Amino acid sequence: MRLLIVEDEVELQNHLASQLKSQGYLVDQAFDGEEALYLMAEFNYDLVILDLGLPKRPGLDVLRIWREQHLTTPVIILTARNAWQERVEGLRVGADDYLGKPFHFEELLARVQATLRRGQQPLDESLQVAGWQLNLDTKVLSHRDGRHFQPTANEFRVLRLLMKRPGQIFSKEQILERLGNQDSESEGNLVEVYIRRLRQMVGKTQIQTQRGLGYRFCSEEER
Repeated sequence: MRLLIVEDEVELQNHLASQLKSQGYLVDQAFDGEEALYLMAEFNYDLVILDLGLPKRPGLDVLRIWREQHLTTPVIILTARNAWQERVEGLRVGADDYLGKPFHFEELLARVQATLRRGQQPLDESLQVAGWQLNLDTKVLSHRDGRHFQPTANEFRVLRLLMKRPGQIFSKEQILERLGNQDSESEGNLVEVYIRRLRQMVGKTQIQTQRGLGYRFCSEEER
């Protein structure tokens, strides 16, 4: 599981990161709102711990932008203990849980674990974009016109990444990261192979190449 902590208090940030890493989580750190937006655009996270009192861009603005971009990554907001208005507004904007400062790490860990459990995909859930449906249980790709395909394991991973955020551009490095390959220079051609195979299923225009940037799965509105 990969987590993002967005907190401008350096000591608290480093303490939380160290403790969560000791629990087996991969952890990235951001110290202001702008950095949080950048990291979320570049990487895929299973959960975000977001302080609302951030420099450069407030946490509520960051959360609002993510939800407007249809990012469903679970978010736990951190607020001052008596800032009930912020907690209410955070939940309205799209937070999944909240925790008031100061807090014990054990409570945060329990909330992280509970939120991740709630966020697990049901077996029959699917991704649906532009007439295409990817069943996350059977891993079958189907179209509303009746066509069905069975992607390989790696093809499924690439397709799930692209369909989860239609319209967003993913670089070769991001795709390789999802595949578990870190040597992007030597294995970057693998991405082209998977994209070519997926295009044979969904059509060349459905997965577009953004020259020098990466690939994206077009939404219904973009077709």
